[in-house]
Amino acid sequence: MQFNTSFTGRIIQVTEALDYGDAVSNQVIALGELLKEMGLQTAVYSKWYNENVAHHRHDIDELSLRENDIVIYHYYGFAEHTLKAVAEQYCTKILLYHNITPHEFFEQSSKVRQFCLKGREQLKETIAKFHFFWGDSDYNLHELKDLGASPDACFVVPIIVPPFQRDDPVPAREAGSWLFVGRIAPNKKQVELVRLFAQTHAKAPETAQTLHIVGGYESDDPYFVSLLREIDAHGIRARIKLTGKMSDEDREDIFSRAMVYVSLSEHEGFGVPLVEAPLRGMPVVAVNSSAVGETMGNCTGLVNTSDELTELIARLMVDNDLRASVLDKQQINAMRFFPKAVQRMASLALRPALPQRRQFKKVSVVICTYNRRGYLERCLDYLRYQTCTDFEVVVVNGPSNDGTAELLERYADKIKIVQNPERNLSKSRNLGIELADGDIIAFIDDDAIPFDDWIHNILLEYNSRPLTTAGLGGPAYYAGSFWFQAQDNGINKFSETKVNIDSDEIGQDGWFRYNTGTNATFTKQHLRDVNGFDEQFDYYLDESELCFRLQQKNTLIGYSEDVIVRHEFAQSHNRGGKYNYNWLTICKNTAYFVAAYSGWSGQLLRKKLEERMKRERIVPLDAAVQAGELLSSERDRHVAAIWEGISQGLADAQHHPKSRKLASPPDAFKLYAPSSSYLRVGKDIKSLHICIVTKEFPPFTGNGGVGTLYYHLASELLLMGHRVSVITPSGEDRVHSQGRFNIYFSKMQPDAWVNGLDGGFTTNLMWSLSAFHALSKLHKERPIDVVDSALWDTETLAISLLPSSSRPPVVLRLVTPYPVSSRINGWSVPDNVTALFVEAERTLLSRANAVIPISESIAKTVEKEHSVQRDVRWQMAHCGIAYWPYFDVEKGYSEFQEFEKVPREALESSKLVVFVGRLERRKGIDLLMESAQRILEADPDARLLIAGRDPEGWAQRAANFLTEETIGRIHFLGEVSDATRDKLLARAHCLVFPSRYESFGLVPLEAFVHGTPVIASRSGAIPEVVAHDFCGLLFEPESADSLADSVIRTLAEPGLRTRLSDGAKTQIRRFSSRTSAIRAVEVYADLILPT
Repeated sequence: MQFNTSFTGRIIQVTEALDYGDAVSNQVIALGELLKEMGLQTAVYSKWYNENVAHHRHDIDELSLRENDIVIYHYYGFAEHTLKAVAEQYCTKILLYHNITPHEFFEQSSKVRQFCLKGREQLKETIAKFHFFWGDSDYNLHELKDLGASPDACFVVPIIVPPFQRDDPVPAREAGSWLFVGRIAPNKKQVELVRLFAQTHAKAPETAQTLHIVGGYESDDPYFVSLLREIDAHGIRARIKLTGKMSDEDREDIFSRAMVYVSLSEHEGFGVPLVEAPLRGMPVVAVNSSAVGETMGNCTGLVNTSDELTELIARLMVDNDLRASVLDKQQINAMRFFPKAVQRMASLALRPALPQRRQFKKVSVVICTYNRRGYLERCLDYLRYQTCTDFEVVVVNGPSNDGTAELLERYADKIKIVQNPERNLSKSRNLGIELADGDIIAFIDDDAIPFDDWIHNILLEYNSRPLTTAGLGGPAYYAGSFWFQAQDNGINKFSETKVNIDSDEIGQDGWFRYNTGTNATFTKQHLRDVNGFDEQFDYYLDESELCFRLQQKNTLIGYSEDVIVRHEFAQSHNRGGKYNYNWLTICKNTAYFVAAYSGWSGQLLRKKLEERMKRERIVPLDAAVQAGELLSSERDRHVAAIWEGISQGLADAQHHPKSRKLASPPDAFKLYAPSSSYLRVGKDIKSLHICIVTKEFPPFTGNGGVGTLYYHLASELLLMGHRVSVITPSGEDRVHSQGRFNIYFSKMQPDAWVNGLDGGFTTNLMWSLSAFHALSKLHKERPIDVVDSALWDTETLAISLLPSSSRPPVVLRLVTPYPVSSRINGWSVPDNVTALFVEAERTLLSRANAVIPISESIAKTVEKEHSVQRDVRWQMAHCGIAYWPYFDVEKGYSEFQEFEKVPREALESSKLVVFVGRLERRKGIDLLMESAQRILEADPDARLLIAGRDPEGWAQRAANFLTEETIGRIHFLGEVSDATRDKLLARAHCLVFPSRYESFGLVPLEAFVHGTPVIASRSGAIPEVVAHDFCGLLFEPESADSLADSVIRTLAEPGLRTRLSDGAKTQIRRFSSRTSAIRAVEVYADLILPT
């Protein structure tokens, strides 16, 4: 019988010892077989074992449980090794209790007494670590309930007793023979059984001829000694058969010969022989005690007194009709313990632990926002690309005053909206929960972007994990990078955290998991069961405290490396830069958390908090002052906020918890409108493994146009659900790996050098062969679906020379060809050398499976330069970049720290005319310098900021172009960081882009991100990017006057800059990285999907 579940974890059984023939060990093995029949992965682990059953188990030292596993722990006595190993695991745990005999049955000096006493004490100490409780009988479960097990988590899963069928003829039964099976122990009452047998024999010898007592014993055990004395006292040693442990064959032989099974046992947790005997044609007569009546189904054969017992035995010896009737009832009862019947009971017991198939069907995405309209709009935009559309969006706004409300009006028919008049994140989250109708509630920050398979993987994870999973999170990439901001995270009761904690530490030494707030999901039911977020946490520790609290309730918080978002870490009222945080709130909530959970109180609590604040908060601020990164006055202001926060948090903790009963959801799930105009992973196309071969890939290697192109393409392909590997040259072989992104730094292969050829060409050839070598290794590890590279330096030439059937398809992006670069840069290259470069490019063009011109201009240029004509392999795909800015929180938001030579007030008040790029003639810096005097004379508020490497010494030549009155308003900044470059473009009045030739032109797009108009040369592919009089102005090539006229027009003409800025914001959406990546995947699909 297959179990209806999409659970993908394992069900692991653990027992201290797996022996041969004992009831618990037999149950472990039989239950394992049942679980396999149900379609579940299962295994057995133990410390000790008998060689006869060794093939059924693994060693406990090899046990490694995952958070989505379930462990069934078989407990029947003090466990020295295995219980601790299981109890410390962070997973779903089931205690299957087989009962421990009360120690009072045994003498003070008995080793068994100590074993049982320690076992019950151990049970009491560890029961809280388990989620569910199974018992062989309801009798066993009552004991667990008395120790605190929730009745709702308790289930009877009885011992499996297989049907019995004898193949050989049934021998004649011995008249007057009794049988009892069980270890010789006080609770089994063998002494009393012997006494009763002797009394019966004395009264009616034909009724009591022989007593078989089958079971192990220790010859020096006091109870065994007393048993021998009892036998001798009655002079019936010849009639009492003490067999000790027996083989299965001998045991079956006695079962076939005895007339009646007799039990006086006072304590049984189940009693397997009570079921086995009738299946072998032997009626059972037993005193009703402990679980005996339950096991026998309270049917005939159950008695209350010794007199009733001997009377029934006597009748069964002579009354065949009665014997047959009793056997019939007892055999029907025994069927309750057949494998199929127990399998049904195990299924019922597993149901609360395992999800049904697609139990979780819908997700409510909750976005809490405050004055970040631009980021919110982007988040809503990217949610349209989810491959799974079973979700709704709830936006909690408040109290924003930046136009967010107007934005939300446009989405009113697509999303649920609620206003929060208070700046309190936990209150906002609770408002979102109250509107959420999904099975799962997923929180994402307004400045985050979900991967396209985010919803799909959230549902997949919950539907494949135990139902003890209350929450689930995953990694978050830092914005503008290929590094994780956070993966798995740990927190303890002191609110100390470990970002990127080793997942194996979760559940150990007081460490619990918390999910990054921008990627935190929970089941709706679990959230409501704990009344959502504690509204004390207006900001900071909000989701951490919730995760901690849920785990204190004995639920699990999961982590999946496939539930991924990108996080911008954008500026907010709580976060202004490296040191400029809302310290009052942070420290207030830290104190509240520690007061609530640490167990400290009074002066000790305050002392511990003060010591920690000095160590963690104040010492770094003092160091920043010493390093010149922070003013002393700012430091003092922050420290005062820290101490105020501690006092306020301790006062607030007097009223812990600050939670409330949440209102019921509206029961009106509102599907969010998806965008289906692209190939979705898992729907229309599989997740591809795309290998990019490039010498440039910022921030790792290089920073040119090709690198920028591939950086944005790789970022977007990752978001779309694909795996991206980059191969780039390096001095040593190494790998940077973060989730689905890998960059392989590959050493140049020296054997590829060709003497006698041009050095530049040979270097290209050597790298092409080296890249081929690296790609071959990678393809063996993880098959590559497509290779993407640019024409520049013909990096995939060697790969392309293989037959198409022997390699992944190669996609070639057309950028500036070698002859054009040589002419523009004025290189003096012999014709025979130029011919090598040209032939390499022509060969690669002919061998590529797909050719992508990044502009119409470059397509025509390549056709002309290489005397080729485009064919069906050529498919246009413009470059694209992310349409949002890149900000680095560690650099600060509003301060231009790299601009020491520029007066701060000038940056704040001037109209900044900006140039970004290498200061060389092909980039048109000479034209800008010739026009600079006219531009600066035309507007006294104008300043010219020039950022970039200056290989031709233009900074020193500026005086040749400018008068003394204007030279103070031109500033050469040198190379600047990416973050500063972004800030510079955001502050610019306009960007000047006078390049003489571009195969596309990415810098204008970077300006458009900020709504900054571009003044650009009407050359190359630039007019395809900068639409004249829409998002910028085009000037005539080689004309400094035309350039000056265009800049002056943007400075002087009323309304022009605003109109062009609006156009720039529209244009960047046309040339976004998502648009570019969608087109790329369409090209890839044509190469790999069957036609």
